[in-house]
Amino acid sequence: MRPFATPILLATALGAAPAAAAPVADLLEAVASNARFAVPTRADVTIERRKDAHATLGAAVLVGRGQTLYVETRDGTRALVRPSKIVVQENGRAVRARPGARLGATDLLLEDLVPIGPWSLKLPQVSDEGPTGTVVTGAPAIASTRVLVVLTIDPESHVVTRTKYYEKSISDLAAFRRDEDFVDVDGHARATRITVDRTRDETSTQLGLSWRPAPQAIRDLFTLRGLRAPSPIAW
Repeated sequence: MRPFATPILLATALGAAPAAAAPVADLLEAVASNARFAVPTRADVTIERRKDAHATLGAAVLVGRGQTLYVETRDGTRALVRPSKIVVQENGRAVRARPGARLGATDLLLEDLVPIGPWSLKLPQVSDEGPTGTVVTGAPAIASTRVLVVLTIDPESHVVTRTKYYEKSISDLAAFRRDEDFVDVDGHARATRITVDRTRDETSTQLGLSWRPAPQAIRDLFTLRGLRAPSPIAW
């Protein structure tokens, strides 16, 4: 795959003619279909964040239903992540998350957990195709601290395997994410290892995810009322 990309190429991709929009939309729709939780599904997550020789450990629980993801970390972050918005619990209230809100003490933003689909990017364009996958480029469609997101998608399994996040400008690569070691859970491919490197901060976060169906998950878990209520997660 050709190295990605000069600012000129990025600007061209963002403003390219809409001829490729239909296949891009189809690809992103297939990614969204795989990411969807047809039945409630839970991941128990181990977290390790490294800076220099120092490691900080943590834990989280993710529970998905449809296109909604309930997120809770051991250190107190609780959120509902949906394609339309992200809501967090603050002092017993459910409020819209600020752009840039993080998943606990990690290098992931809550917005990084939003399921990828046709709604994710403004004017998404294919900027490259090669043996590692199809590269789709666009600006985030939701309020974000990022100005550009570059996705590498496996066109056969319909999963995002690599993500580049640009923040201050389309030449400012702020974070690089790798999704790896996928397993099948109820017919959907789920990553069991996610790594996010932030070179400017000299930090790296690795998540280990153990997925399983969770049909017993209560419906209120995915509602604002449930988010305002005490946590049902037993740590």
